Amino acid sequence: MMIVVAIAAVAVLVWHVFAMPMGNPYYGLFSNALDLQVYRAGGLSLLERTPLYSGPVVFEMEFTYTPFAALTFVPLAFFGVSVAKVIWWVAIMAALIGLVGRCLLVLRYENSTRTWIFATVLAVVCTALEPVRTTLWLGQVNVFLVLLIVWDLTRPPTARLRGLGVGIAAGIKLTPAFFLLYLACTRQWRTLGIAAGTFAATIAVGFLIRPTDSWKYWSAQVTASGRIGAVDSPGNQSVNGIVAQLLRFADARKFISHTYGTVYTPPMWMWLAAVIPVIALGLAAATLAYRTGRNLLAITIAGMTSACASPFSWGHHWVWFVPLFILAVQHVCTTTDRKRWIAPAVVLSISFCWWWNYPDRPPLAESPHPIGIGLFMLPRDDIPDWWSYLAVPFYASCYPLLLIVTAAYVIARRHDRSSR
Repeated sequence: MMIVVAIAAVAVLVWHVFAMPMGNPYYGLFSNALDLQVYRAGGLSLLERTPLYSGPVVFEMEFTYTPFAALTFVPLAFFGVSVAKVIWWVAIMAALIGLVGRCLLVLRYENSTRTWIFATVLAVVCTALEPVRTTLWLGQVNVFLVLLIVWDLTRPPTARLRGLGVGIAAGIKLTPAFFLLYLACTRQWRTLGIAAGTFAATIAVGFLIRPTDSWKYWSAQVTASGRIGAVDSPGNQSVNGIVAQLLRFADARKFISHTYGTVYTPPMWMWLAAVIPVIALGLAAATLAYRTGRNLLAITIAGMTSACASPFSWGHHWVWFVPLFILAVQHVCTTTDRKRWIAPAVVLSISFCWWWNYPDRPPLAESPHPIGIGLFMLPRDDIPDWWSYLAVPFYASCYPLLLIVTAAYVIARRHDRSSR
């Protein structure tokens, strides 16, 4: 396995260099880091005592995180942009290696140098997954949050301050707050109490350091998903995004909203009708996995469900595909089922960082041509009408669909002892 993964890692590195060339001034792996600059600007805003939510903080980008998150980004403000980029990219790779290594340890691999070398090489392979590649490209924070939650909830139930990591992650980015519901469903009451208390403490810290910004965020900004992006954007891989994209595809004009430009926005009742069954399915599968001793699988399903439940989830919010991919590979290595290769093949094909060239379109940010990344970004306008009725719904729902398939598989095999 070490040899196989090492060969795959070399192939991924070659792919990074040539598929989307490193020298591309916009789409090169280390040519963007726009979100990192937003984080740095948020930290700088605290130091300079300027408003966080009065308008764009860098370029045309607004700060969409909590005041507590801005506090955690303050260290970035002490460095120039170039130095901050290097530090952040190194930190992302370190966190990715830590995440992969933690998953291996939870799966009862020996805590040895050999295992951590394997984790490092496997982490390089995981950079070919779209959520991870985009996290590196944009300088996103999601790998840190997933590592924090996985580390926290894979500790023994009696571990001191278990739940602290979940509370901090929720205080930085609201989506992890979904794990409070997961902890309630799995009756981890002590962990739930610590997580909820920590989350509340992060809110209190925000009000303490920036009361005006905190009031503005929690009273208005927290529900303004349009500040993150157009709800009907192909990049919105949540249930809300699926419904919005299908409304756009059907050209259902009565659902057009002009609040944040001309976008197709599902009404609350339509979104809830679609998202509640998905949440119920995800929580049922996660609870079942937890009760049968598959803690990492339970956490992974809960994480993917949180991305589905969020009103807006970019592709890079789905870093949960990393532990899912590791679980799929582990399934291949520990079972004799002839169909065992289907699991990693499906995970990889859905989450792989596919690309598409548009040579007939104008340059973007001095790049030769725009390049869509992620399966959900494959072209929709230039395909035959008959094919669009299959392709567009699939592209719009490919990430949530992987959660639905995973959860359904876990529930369907709940009586199969070998699946444990």
